[in-house]
Amino acid sequence: MSDNTETVAEYVGEDGRTYQIDHLGICQPRQRGEYAVYCEDRQVADFLAFGTLLKPEFQPPLPGTPELIEMAKRAVAEALSDA
Repeated sequence: MSDNTETVAEYVGEDGRTYQIDHLGICQPRQRGEYAVYCEDRQVADFLAFGTLLKPEFQPPLPGTPELIEMAKRAVAEALSDA
């Protein structure tokens, strides 16, 4: 995992494994709203909470933990279906 991320939420998937959601924009304001999902120290998916092309003053608030977990679950399911 990159040093420029911060785990902002965790959840246990239907497979019983723990998934971490890292916010890539913690140290990089250009990446505000960009997230990566890790399982067993391996990135398994990524997703955008909203378009990061918006100027910071026009960006919506970051989603809360329940919303992030739902977005992460969808991203992981999509990544698995693409594999």
